[in-house]
Amino acid sequence: MALRPILERLDAEGHFGLVRLTQVWPEMVGEGIARHTEVAGLKFHTAVIKVSLPMWIQELNLLKTQILTRLQERLGADVVRDLRFVIGKLSRRERPRLKPVARAVRRSIELPELKDPELRRAFESLIEAWGRSSR
Repeated sequence: MALRPILERLDAEGHFGLVRLTQVWPEMVGEGIARHTEVAGLKFHTAVIKVSLPMWIQELNLLKTQILTRLQERLGADVVRDLRFVIGKLSRRERPRLKPVARAVRRSIELPELKDPELRRAFESLIEAWGRSSR
């Protein structure tokens, strides 16, 4: 980042905690979590982290102590003293949109002659279920 040296010089006394938190967040939590979270603010030494889905709040609360320890080691104990996770729409969307994939035309399957009607119905049911499944 081209602004990093300027920010570091301006932030010699640690006044840009939010900027530094935003910069280190992906590295501290890892790519998987970073894709579903976003730093929303820093209020009274509490980092407010926006999450994409409610399940992430539960997951991140389990990891809260570990994440907080990493942040404090990196930013200093006085920048972030607590983490609060809230549900919200993430502002950035770096993931590429998936292109729809055309499904192959379904062909009927001819069963071999089965004399047992129950066995034939079982095969027909199996083939029908296979046809409905997403592949």
